[in-house]
Amino acid sequence: MGMIVDMSNTKKFEQIKCVTFDLDDTLWPVGPAIINAELKLYQWIEEHYPLVTDAYTQQDITAKRKIFQESHADIVHDVTEIRYRSLIELANEFGYDKAFAQQAIKLFRFHRNQIEPFEFSISILSSLKQHFVIGAITNGNAQVEHTSIGKYFDFVVTAEEVGVSKPHSEMFVRASSLANIDLANILHVGDSVKTDVLGAMNAGCQAVWYNSQRQPWPGDQNPQHVIHCLTELPAILNINNDN
Repeated sequence: MGMIVDMSNTKKFEQIKCVTFDLDDTLWPVGPAIINAELKLYQWIEEHYPLVTDAYTQQDITAKRKIFQESHADIVHDVTEIRYRSLIELANEFGYDKAFAQQAIKLFRFHRNQIEPFEFSISILSSLKQHFVIGAITNGNAQVEHTSIGKYFDFVVTAEEVGVSKPHSEMFVRASSLANIDLANILHVGDSVKTDVLGAMNAGCQAVWYNSQRQPWPGDQNPQHVIHCLTELPAILNINNDN
């Protein structure tokens, strides 16, 4: 079933002073970056630590990491720590020292940052930055400051640093603190219904659902606005997309 969004809700956005974005699958497709990073990592292990790749395929290593994650709920918010500790276990299994894991995670993160932004991400960020404080709020482990769009962000909030992940309100409270802007004056844009839209709204922020796939809204609490393309953002924020 479809959803009707009251356009009068955009009036709430007149008080917006800061726009925050989810990163993965909002400003860039996460799948290609992860696939490439994991492939590069496996190739590196194969070259330098062949005992591992003689025993395990790339898929095997992924499966082992998922098993590790399931048994470490206390750090499930920190995807980098999960990956690092699972690499430590792999090193121990084959008698390698922790330098294996340290070098591996550094290599993975380098390639994880080699993202390809969606078509309009750069132009929209450039346009919005002329009018608003721009932030990122992410559960992922891309280091936005090392990506091709890092220069557009005034601050970044990561689950790794906060100790919890979206939809926890502390992620949005941290953004408010870093921006020095009240939660009510922050607009968060993201593709996830639960972590981005409901997370932001429940924390006291305004929210826009980036629904590029035109999916029906799955919940009862409607989002304040829906966009299907990032180019729709300037209009609902009452600015011209001058790029």
